[in-house]
Amino acid sequence: MFCPTCKQELTEAVSKCRTCGFEFANELQPRLRFYFILKDELNNLVSSGKQLNLRIQSLSATLAEYGKEIQAEIDRLAREGEKEEEEIEVTISVEEAKERAELLTPGSSPIQERPEPAKESEKIRGTVPPEKSYRDTIDSEFRFGQKWLLIIGIVAVIFGVAFFLKYSFDRGWIGPAGRVSLAYLWGLLFLMTGHFLRKKYLTWFGLSIYGGGIVILYFATYAAFQIYNLLPQGFSFSIMVLITVLTCATAMAYETQALAILGLVGGFLTPILMSTGQDNYVALFTYMAILNIGILVISFRKRWPILQGLGFMVTYLIYTLWHVERYRPEKFWAAILFLNGFYIIYSLAPFAYYFLRKEAQQLLGVYILILNSAVALAFNYAMIKGKHPLEWMSVITVSYAIIYLLFAHRLSKRGEGARNILVVMLLKSTLFLILTIPLLFSQHWITIFWTLLSALLIMGGKKLGQKNFVFCAVGLYVVVLIKFLFYDLSFVFKYTTDPITLHMMQPYGYLIFERWVTMALVVAAPYFMRRMMVNEMEQAGSAFSFPSMRELPSALSGIFGTLLFIILSLETSAFFYETLPQARFASISVIWAMFSIVLMILGFRKNNDRMRKIALGLLFLTTFKVFLFDIRNISTPYRILSFIVLGLILILISYLYNQAKGRLLTIEEEKRV
Repeated sequence: MFCPTCKQELTEAVSKCRTCGFEFANELQPRLRFYFILKDELNNLVSSGKQLNLRIQSLSATLAEYGKEIQAEIDRLAREGEKEEEEIEVTISVEEAKERAELLTPGSSPIQERPEPAKESEKIRGTVPPEKSYRDTIDSEFRFGQKWLLIIGIVAVIFGVAFFLKYSFDRGWIGPAGRVSLAYLWGLLFLMTGHFLRKKYLTWFGLSIYGGGIVILYFATYAAFQIYNLLPQGFSFSIMVLITVLTCATAMAYETQALAILGLVGGFLTPILMSTGQDNYVALFTYMAILNIGILVISFRKRWPILQGLGFMVTYLIYTLWHVERYRPEKFWAAILFLNGFYIIYSLAPFAYYFLRKEAQQLLGVYILILNSAVALAFNYAMIKGKHPLEWMSVITVSYAIIYLLFAHRLSKRGEGARNILVVMLLKSTLFLILTIPLLFSQHWITIFWTLLSALLIMGGKKLGQKNFVFCAVGLYVVVLIKFLFYDLSFVFKYTTDPITLHMMQPYGYLIFERWVTMALVVAAPYFMRRMMVNEMEQAGSAFSFPSMRELPSALSGIFGTLLFIILSLETSAFFYETLPQARFASISVIWAMFSIVLMILGFRKNNDRMRKIALGLLFLTTFKVFLFDIRNISTPYRILSFIVLGLILILISYLYNQAKGRLLTIEEEKRV
């Protein structure tokens, strides 16, 4: 259901539109209230689950039919206006609405049947609505006549005032002071006329006239300073600031976003129009900070995303132009302080409205949040890199992470209504922590901390019921895994890249504690993630119960097993290469055989044929190695050990197959039944 004037969606039963001020007829109030009672009941039913599905369908049909009926009535009353001569009889009275609302309160018996349509005598009496095609034609005509002609007319008047000032200047009729005074007079006349017309229920018309008056006042002040030099810069600047404050205050009072946008544009144009070419950047950024704080204050009271987006773009556009043309290293502290002040404002502004209210959130502000972080980090990096060590960037990233954690803490007190924004804030905080680690630490410590962060993200996804956290955790772990395998092993822990020798280029004790901790965390992380997912998979509504995540536990199990196999092989080979070289290949064969037997036992216990087949493949590879490689390259005692261990393991696995065959066949038959 939408307002017929500004087309904004109605979210509650009100006497007038909160955006444009359009007043709904008194006869509609009972029906509007009843409509939103139905809507609230529908929302409650949707959250109740599958058991109330029949009731939801019935109530949805009733709500849709009733909404169309009221929307048609709203459109008709909007066209007829206040001069409607024909009396409208409203079918549902306040008492009837209350009775029907009581029947629909939670706890009442579900609706079993769809209500019968109202009889012809019970429907609204009055003028029969015209055909749709004709109504569309009339709407287009009135839209053009009411809005576009008005806008063109105001622009024409503004140009007329400008041409009059120029013409009078050329002819010498009126002096500069008189011309500026006339412009101010025109502007004030427009303001008073717009205010008067708005009070006479010509809302859009009056607001447009009022906006035209604001533009004329801006133009008059610009002419007084730049063209005629009648007023000093400081005084002219103060007048423009007052005009901006007046515009924004009026926008708040009239609840009109268009006026606020006009004031914002005028406010940002003020330093440009009043510029003398000097680089007074402290005054410029102080003024911009005050202007953006005003946007933040408005954002706490009004849900005006266009205002926030426009303020964000113009603020960073002016900052970028200044940075390219005027920034020097000696201006570092002022530039970076104002930059991060703007960053904080536009990190909070997109969601400020929801900090004080328990309403459904609109996550459009996430786009501002992403761009805000990218632009601020880029400027911070460029300025810090040119003056200080890069480690200073960690101060910025940690500060950003703390800011988002504070926002998240504040939102956590809002309950379930703020869950979506809370998740965004936590993800942003995590992102900055991830960026901080390589700035402060190096080499294997990055791997350690990023692995821990991936585990924390999984826990956060479980706690908040958010699959986005899970995807972020898996993505971060993939980055960790690539870094560990292709960088840490070779360049940090000094393992050789030769797959035949498999030894370390440093003594075995080199970074042994850090190496084992890193390996343990990297190997344990997929196991931990898998356990978390499996425990949550069976819960309806869990963040891990989506179809896109069904294969993740299996993939993580494969990663865990593969990593464990690689690490055991590497460590065994490196240890025996230094302590007992002649037993190195035999020890690897023993490790592979032991790994395969453990994998086979797990395959039998879990009835997992995939694990058993992998174990058989590894046993085949081990057998191939023992018979074709170990028999020629290792000494006799260790060759004996390899053959005996391999033979015993093969016999044990054969025994397990004989023992488990009957049980496995029984289980498979039961599954088929």
